[in-house]
Amino acid sequence: MAKTRIAVLFGGATKDHKVSLMSAYCLLGGLSTEKYDVTPIGITRAGRWLYFPGDYEEIRDGTWEMSGDCCSAIISPDPLHAGIITIMADGSTAFKRVDAVISALHGKYGECGRIQGLLKLSKIPYVECNPETAAYCMDKAMTHLILSSVGIDVPKYALLERSEMNTIDVRIAEIERELKYPVYVSASSCSSSIGANIAKNADELKRAAKIAFSHHHTVVVEEELDGRTIECVVMGSSYDVEVSALGEVVKQPLDNTAASYTAEFITNPELDYTQRRGIEQTAKRAFLCLNFKGCAKMSFRLSGSRVMLRRIATIPGYTPESVLPILMSESGYTYSETVDKLVSLATDIDA
Repeated sequence: MAKTRIAVLFGGATKDHKVSLMSAYCLLGGLSTEKYDVTPIGITRAGRWLYFPGDYEEIRDGTWEMSGDCCSAIISPDPLHAGIITIMADGSTAFKRVDAVISALHGKYGECGRIQGLLKLSKIPYVECNPETAAYCMDKAMTHLILSSVGIDVPKYALLERSEMNTIDVRIAEIERELKYPVYVSASSCSSSIGANIAKNADELKRAAKIAFSHHHTVVVEEELDGRTIECVVMGSSYDVEVSALGEVVKQPLDNTAASYTAEFITNPELDYTQRRGIEQTAKRAFLCLNFKGCAKMSFRLSGSRVMLRRIATIPGYTPESVLPILMSESGYTYSETVDKLVSLATDIDA
């Protein structure tokens, strides 16, 4: 039986570059060599695309791009090529056909729809969601707007624009009338952890906004409710949606001041039937509402009777410590079976 030809994309010209390398290293190790013929394609911090045929350990330690075996590589947008064009130092080219692409490109340029759009043009099946869904989910303001329009509970939020910096004090006063402190301040179209801060007063909000503006022209200011953080993985398509086992992010204070915390992720948290059912139903509704195909990681805030959907990640991490493999394991899938399922979703669904 012929092997399935898989291209794995990793790296990227973003602050998530190092995280992507670890995801790709684990993902490449989880692809069965008996089932798959793998083509690793790395993107340097400077944005160069390189075919890397070397030892995966070099991806893990970040030395892969210095390998003499690397050569330039591009995904051809021409469906006739159906794959990768490699370009040698002497200018000669070669084609490497692929049956599907898995992206470990975390962050702004990997999850925003650009790569997905290129793959759709090339008619190469890929594991991630369609370009429109990726763009919606990368932009927090757009995600909140779409989900709230169909009755899904999302954080109460306000927007700040970079053009409003000259009147920032006026805007902050307006936001204070809408939201109570503390608030969560982040760039609208960026990884949640980059340039994000908690603000407890107007001065902190102004400082946090300036930091977030260095990453995007729009800043989202959200209510920061007390409560439990519950996460799940959703896989499938419009006709078959599967919600994984649930997990919880539990924070423990590092000192008596409670100013800093350590987080532990536990599986199968104690929830009553109504809470568990509410999370699962909301996850499915959001998946279908956003026209998802493939896989998504969803993060909820459980505050009293509220089940609030806070974040959706279109490319979850692939390390053993990541939510995707942990919760899929709790759902009965080994790491290799999880990867197989992702590939199957890509090749079975029109990209």
